[in-house]
Amino acid sequence: MLLSKRLQALGPLFADICRIAGTPGLSLGVLHYGDVVHQADIGYRDVDAHLPPNNGTVYHIASLTKAFTAAMVGILVDEGRLDWTTQLQHVVPEFERSDAAANITIADLLSHRTGLPGYDALWLLSDNKVRLKRRDAISILSYVPASAPLRTEWLYNNFAYEAVGQVIERLSGIDYASFLKDRILEPLGMSKTFYTDFPANSSDFAMPYIGLQNATPFQVPQPFYGRDVLLGSAGGIRSSVHDLLVFYKALIDAAQFEIEGTGMDSGRLNPLKHLEQMWRPLVGLPAPSLREVSYASGWLRAQLPTPLADYGPGTKPMLGAGLPSRLGLFHGGEAFGFTSFVALFPETSSAVVVLSNALALTDTTRLVGQLLIEELFGNKINETEYVEYAESSSEQTGSVMANIKKQLLRNKTVDTPAYPIKEYVGTYYNSIGNYFIEIRETSAGNLKVYFMGLDSDAFDLEPYQQNSFYWLATHDELAQRARYTTFPKEYYILKFDHPVSSEDLSGHVSSNINSLRWKHEFSLQGEGEVFWKRHRDDQNLLWLGQKPL
Repeated sequence: MLLSKRLQALGPLFADICRIAGTPGLSLGVLHYGDVVHQADIGYRDVDAHLPPNNGTVYHIASLTKAFTAAMVGILVDEGRLDWTTQLQHVVPEFERSDAAANITIADLLSHRTGLPGYDALWLLSDNKVRLKRRDAISILSYVPASAPLRTEWLYNNFAYEAVGQVIERLSGIDYASFLKDRILEPLGMSKTFYTDFPANSSDFAMPYIGLQNATPFQVPQPFYGRDVLLGSAGGIRSSVHDLLVFYKALIDAAQFEIEGTGMDSGRLNPLKHLEQMWRPLVGLPAPSLREVSYASGWLRAQLPTPLADYGPGTKPMLGAGLPSRLGLFHGGEAFGFTSFVALFPETSSAVVVLSNALALTDTTRLVGQLLIEELFGNKINETEYVEYAESSSEQTGSVMANIKKQLLRNKTVDTPAYPIKEYVGTYYNSIGNYFIEIRETSAGNLKVYFMGLDSDAFDLEPYQQNSFYWLATHDELAQRARYTTFPKEYYILKFDHPVSSEDLSGHVSSNINSLRWKHEFSLQGEGEVFWKRHRDDQNLLWLGQKPL
């Protein structure tokens, strides 16, 4: 059977996986030996309007953006305006640290080997709102404690790519969107690729959804909207299967000529440069494999057979089991309302692209992408294994919040707060003052937390242990707010602190609550980041124990 027919025959299996996971729409494309051999679309790009997708439908591609950012760096390096070893502090002097991370380079930022934690909770708010500004990224990279020594571990960090985006702007003299359009999109003829915003006349775009516990897709606001949005250079591009196949073919062509000396030198027609460095392995990943699994610049490298890195529960099914070993370059993208997957195989000029308009109950795009790869290289497919994995992982994702509730209730030791409610009320700031947690008293005399003071990010607090409280919601309640549902239970606990300043005759310690701890970052040891309460009579924006902003 012809390859195109074999790939087409997978359609019903893809539809089953989408149904199980709550993925309403999906578009895919396959490139082999430099030619497009298959494109297909499933479901709806707009559920309410019953509009199907096509190969030109624009999806938010999330972290597939990182390959574009790395490619833009390659262009600047080729022009002599930047080097992979250039230190961030030499281009962005506002970046200041007193440890080894002060010396992080462009290559460190692109490969996630800075040793700095991601701190994604600071920008992940409900309804796809981003309240931090782009200028906050450098401040955050400057103040976060290191999770690991520089260049020793892979720690995914979106703020690192925001920093690279700002380096591109400072050295080129134009904004990221203009550089992207002028130097990559227009030369390659990618007319259905945009940075953050859709053009006014655009109509063929996918609406974003999140899978509810019963696999019903729930529509949420568009993510990463606004030309100057934070982390745009980490995950702000929107594109189509058609355009992405053009981009990935250009990458493969450039790599084959630069590294292997094969193929044609496309010269000025191909703007992509320095693929040898861009695809060079820079840091290993902790994957259970005897073969290479590493990260380059905006790309994960893995030697087949391999268990692809996966942020969902488990990593099976294994990709390429029984096939001859070959190098693949991979990446996934995930945002509230979209997921994406790409795999490149330079030796055969092959690419697989899968885009979906849902953050579903399982990693639909990865599963579909793996199946396409298996068929592309003639491997035997166990359809039952994939369906069972989709079912089990979807059930596991949908039950995370219920299991956390059970854990919290099982470990709960108090029913009333340790101190009067009003002692906890106040606004608590991180040490650089750009993120705050507001604690308010409700009309019923209970406590409620408002992240960044927003009603959309407000949750009731329940007494937990000693001087701590927890906040919680069901899977569907969080999904409908466009919030992640897979954080561990510690994420939902706030621990309040008070100074031991004096002791009265009865032995009771005075209780002026001045701070709270929130464990929102799990690459760091300890009980979490400290947020300090602002004094009610403080007119100079001083926080207890902290420096002025």
